[in-house]
Amino acid sequence: MPRTAGFKPRVLLAARALAREPFRIALGNEAEMIEAETLETALAELKGARPPDLICCTVYFDESKMFDLLRSVKIECAHVPVVCARILPKDISNISIEAVGIACRSLGAASFIDVPALAERYGAEGADMHLRRELFKQLGLGDA
Repeated sequence: MPRTAGFKPRVLLAARALAREPFRIALGNEAEMIEAETLETALAELKGARPPDLICCTVYFDESKMFDLLRSVKIECAHVPVVCARILPKDISNISIEAVGIACRSLGAASFIDVPALAERYGAEGADMHLRRELFKQLGLGDA
């Protein structure tokens, strides 16, 4: 997505405080990050004077309202990419995680990232690198 010169892209982090940290690490100083812990706050940001260039939403956002946010984004600003993610390891079956990913994409998410699975496969640094690449790709920032 083209950006105005001199402005960092705005990224809405729709997640609990603990779950925002991997996004912060992945984006570093490359983006202005806006935090939303509730669906109401996230929706207000979508309707603001300068909407976000990317939305990062976690599975357990505002008591599992990730799908509600995806539906609203589709209506309010379908041009804004959404990256959904499972950030914290939880006792969820693999089939459930796969189903969540399919549901996210069917509701318009650009991608679904399972960070704990990536960490298990590639280590913590590898998972951070995968997350960073996907976020940079969605922001049009090129290689991470």
